[in-house]
Amino acid sequence: MMQALDQALELYQAYPGEVVANTYAYILNNKASYYLKYYDATEPMIKQAIIEHVNEAIRIVPNTNDVALASCYGILSELSMKDNDLATAEAYLTKAYLLLVQKKKPYYHTLINIINSLVSLQVKKGDYQRALTYQQEATSYSNLLFNEETAATVNRLEAQFELKKKEQEIQMLQETVESKQKQKLLLLGIITLGIIGGFFMFRSYHYNLRYSLAREKQLEAENNQANLKVKYQEEEQARLKAEQDLLEVKQQQLETVMLASQLQLQHKSEVLKQVKENLNRTQDIDIKQILREEQITATSFEKTQARIEQVHPQFLKNITAHAQQKLTPLDQKYCAYFYLDLETKEIATLLHVEAKSVRMTKYRLKQKFGLDAQTDLVGFLKQLG
Repeated sequence: MMQALDQALELYQAYPGEVVANTYAYILNNKASYYLKYYDATEPMIKQAIIEHVNEAIRIVPNTNDVALASCYGILSELSMKDNDLATAEAYLTKAYLLLVQKKKPYYHTLINIINSLVSLQVKKGDYQRALTYQQEATSYSNLLFNEETAATVNRLEAQFELKKKEQEIQMLQETVESKQKQKLLLLGIITLGIIGGFFMFRSYHYNLRYSLAREKQLEAENNQANLKVKYQEEEQARLKAEQDLLEVKQQQLETVMLASQLQLQHKSEVLKQVKENLNRTQDIDIKQILREEQITATSFEKTQARIEQVHPQFLKNITAHAQQKLTPLDQKYCAYFYLDLETKEIATLLHVEAKSVRMTKYRLKQKFGLDAQTDLVGFLKQLG
């Protein structure tokens, strides 16, 4: 502590005029008080040092600083009381007391210390009445100090409360501002993310749209290709079917021609057989007559053959499919003749049979087709043709 006080004094001496006189006086008083409290003030050197510091403080301090002057007189009074020089001590204390008490608002701490020293001095002198008076005055100033300190404490607490309140309000405002800033940053981030997301969504939508259009074109091309393929297959199938139908028609026409040729060959064979039988029975045969009859029959047969070739190509298949009993080639011949509306006599001539045989065959064919008596065989064959 003493080292710090010495450094402060050296600083004043090193920078004259720059350190305030009141500050220098307080440093001197503090050093004198330190000597008085922690050293033996009865030693001449210590006592001399205390007196020198106090006198220097009295010299340097302004007359307006009553507190510093009163403190100096208080220190000198304590030295006098240690020397048992009560009169001198009382003079210093009275001087300090008068400096402070004449103030409208004195510094209570120093004034109370001065009055307490006067109380102690009066007790040593045996003047208890004055000691009591000073004590009552000290108590009064202590109450004033207490009230003042209490008021100051209250004011300080109120100020601290208001300061704390203001700090809280400021903190709340700062938090509100920070919250708004965070909200703004969050909103800005959301907007940024929204813009980025919207950009990528637009890119994705644009890409998907392009892909969909390309896919649609591809599917359309594939569909058109498939349709063309199906159409080609249908046309090919139609062509194959037409060729097949044409082949079947040609086959039926060939079968019809073969039927007509077979009928003609059979007719020729029967004619030759008849001629042979006539030759065996008698030698008197009119060959020319037979050939003439055969020429007439052949001409009639050629006409019939032409009409047979006009029969529907599916006719033979149809009658075979609708017959309930198997049809012989002769039955098929009769059906062809009936279909062509040949008369019974014409059929008998072509087949070299009697008309009765033709009628019997017609009846037998109705049975093979499962027709009743009222159903016309020729009409039935027309429907199949």
